[in-house]
Amino acid sequence: MKRVDSVDVLRGLALIAMVICHYPIFLSSGEGADAALHFLSNHLLGGDFGASWFVFLVGLSQVLSARKRTGQQGPDAGRVVTRGAAIFIIGLLFLLVVQGYEELWDWDILTFIGAATILLLPCRGTPSWKLILFCIAVLFVTPWLRSFVDLAPFYGGGFENAKWISDYIPNFVFDPIRDYESGSTVFHVVLGFFLIGQFPLLPWIVFPVAGFVIGRRLTENRLASDAPLIVIIGFMLISMGLFTAYAGSIRPGFSVPNDYLVPLSFYPSSFSMVIFILGVVLVLYTALWRIYDVNRDEMSAPGIFLKYCRQLSKYSLTIYVTHFAFFFIPLRIVRLFTGTYYLRDLMSTSVAFGLAVILLLAYYPVLKLWDRVDGKYSFEWLLARLLSSGKRKHAVIARPHAQGRSYPKYQEGLIKAAKERGIFQ
Repeated sequence: MKRVDSVDVLRGLALIAMVICHYPIFLSSGEGADAALHFLSNHLLGGDFGASWFVFLVGLSQVLSARKRTGQQGPDAGRVVTRGAAIFIIGLLFLLVVQGYEELWDWDILTFIGAATILLLPCRGTPSWKLILFCIAVLFVTPWLRSFVDLAPFYGGGFENAKWISDYIPNFVFDPIRDYESGSTVFHVVLGFFLIGQFPLLPWIVFPVAGFVIGRRLTENRLASDAPLIVIIGFMLISMGLFTAYAGSIRPGFSVPNDYLVPLSFYPSSFSMVIFILGVVLVLYTALWRIYDVNRDEMSAPGIFLKYCRQLSKYSLTIYVTHFAFFFIPLRIVRLFTGTYYLRDLMSTSVAFGLAVILLLAYYPVLKLWDRVDGKYSFEWLLARLLSSGKRKHAVIARPHAQGRSYPKYQEGLIKAAKERGIFQ
C-alpha cells in the first residue's frame, strides 16, 4: 500500500495546533489586550481541534499499519498491546516528570492514546455499522453518566464564559475556572480515567473508533465512493454542534458537562463540542485525502508544507513531549528555588505565540539533523526498540538465517521501519 500523505498532513496539523495552543495558554494569562489572541490560540487555531485530530488518527492508522504488515485488518494482538501499554506508561511518566506529581492522575492525551490503542482490538472483527452505533451510544450516554457526578469541584469550582468571545456571543463557549484536578481517592482516579478527566475514555473513544471506520473504508478502496456521504455527515455534525451550543446559550439553567442543549466546552468536552469537532475532523480528513492522495502528482516532488508535515509526523511523540518540557521543567525548577510559579504569568500572549511559531520553525531542521542518526534516542526510537525486542527470538531462529542476514542488521532494520511508521500509527 502506497504512502498515505493525508495522515502525515493531519498529524502535522495536529502538532502545529497543539504547540500554537499550549504556549499562549500556559505562559500567559490572556487578560486585557491579550484576550483576543488568547482565545484564538486556545480555541480556534488549535486547542479545540488538534487533540481530536490526533486521536482520530489512532484508529485510522491502526488499520493502515495492520494492512501494511499482514495484508489484513487484524494486527498482531501482542504487538498492539505492547505498543499501547508502552504509550500509556510514557504518558504517566510524562505527567510525573514534566508536569509534576500533582498532575499524575489528570489523564493526559498520551494515556488515552495508549488505552485506546488496546481497546481498538475488538474493532477488527466488528462490522462498521455496529461501530457507528457504538459511537452514537457513547455520545448520548456520556452526559447522562456525568449527571451522577458533581464535576465542578474537579474543575476549580465551576465554569465561566471564555474571555473575549463572550463579549460578542455570551454563553456560547465556556472554560473551566481551573484545569482538572484529580480527586484524592482511588475511586476518583478511576472515575477520571473513564469519565471526568482531561481525556477520559467517554466520550473521547468515539474519535479513534470513527478513525478506524474511515481507515477500513480507505484500505478497502471504498473511500472514494463514500467521501460525499462522509462530508455531508461531517457538515451535519458541525451544524448540530453549533446549533445545540447556541440553543444552550439562550437556555437558562444549563449544565455544561451534563446537558444536551449546552454551550461549547472542551474541558470537560460538552455534548455540543464533541459532535462539532467530530464533524470537523471528518470533513477535514476527507478533504486532505482528496488533495494529497487522490489528486497526488507522482511525478512532482512534494511541496514544502508536505515535507514539513511528514517530518513532524515522523517524530510526533518526541515533539509532543519536548514542546511541554521546554517550558514546564524550567518553570518548575524556578519554583523549586524561588517559591514562585510563573505558569500562566510569565509573558504576554503575543510573545508566547511568537515563541510557539519559532519552535515550530526550529523543529524541522533539528529533526532533519536527527534523521542522520536514524532518530537515535528519540521517543520513536525507544518505542521501536521495545516493539522489536518482542520479535527477537523468532527473528534469530527464522528470518536472518533464511534471508542470509546477521541478526544485528536485521534488528536494526526492524527498528528503522517501526520508527518510520510513527508513534501514533
